[in-house]
Amino acid sequence: MKKTFCIITLLVTIFGFATEQIPDILIWKNDTISLHSNPLGTYPKLEKLNLFGNQNAGYSTACWRGIIAEWKIIDKKLYLSNIYSCDYSYSENKIKADLKKLFPKEYENGLVLANWYSGELSVTNGKSINQELKIYESEWILNLKKGKIVHETKFDNSSSYISIYTKNQDSLRNFISKNINWNNIPQLEKGIHKVYGIIESGNSKKDFTVKVKSKSEYKELEKEVIRILKLLPEFDFYIKAGKVINRQFTMPIIFNENKSPK
Repeated sequence: MKKTFCIITLLVTIFGFATEQIPDILIWKNDTISLHSNPLGTYPKLEKLNLFGNQNAGYSTACWRGIIAEWKIIDKKLYLSNIYSCDYSYSENKIKADLKKLFPKEYENGLVLANWYSGELSVTNGKSINQELKIYESEWILNLKKGKIVHETKFDNSSSYISIYTKNQDSLRNFISKNINWNNIPQLEKGIHKVYGIIESGNSKKDFTVKVKSKSEYKELEKEVIRILKLLPEFDFYIKAGKVINRQFTMPIIFNENKSPK
């Protein structure tokens, strides 16, 4: 008899996968920056605005809100400067809303003061570390009250760490294969014996936790998967705007036992 195992899916995050959404645009300090917030979404009469008239604004799974807004910060005040259709970034036929018509009372010199908005804005800068979590090398958190910035804080997210085991999934597969102790694996009945190894990131690349869920009656398989995962020298570490983000990954591992070839 020979014992075999395979990892059929590596590192599936509990958050799942979704199409990356196109962010708003912010022009600030002579830079054009991605704005991962949606101030226009809190405008009280947004649903009543006919943003693009009778024009077909198109559709994109990367733009569920249906628009891309452009903003400017001038003298610590947030202004709406444009509203584009979702094909803003890749189409020459993009549609632009008429702000003067939509905001006749608030419109001045091509801008609309966002005096309806109070709350936080997340403004990212530098290289992307994790797109799904929207972690970039640095980030400003701007606190606004009725469109005016009352406080701003810059955070350094560069200590976030992406391990080789998530950068290259074969690395984790090879690590498990190299460290498995077949003496700890009992003789298995025919069929598939599945163990879900779960890794949760912690407060540093050396600080992570492991656990398992199993669809097998063999507790030895669970113990072996836990033993191996605890041997990992490091794992991912995420920090965003001064807060550590703990994130779980799961990997289904299948064990079976077949007759050795004659």
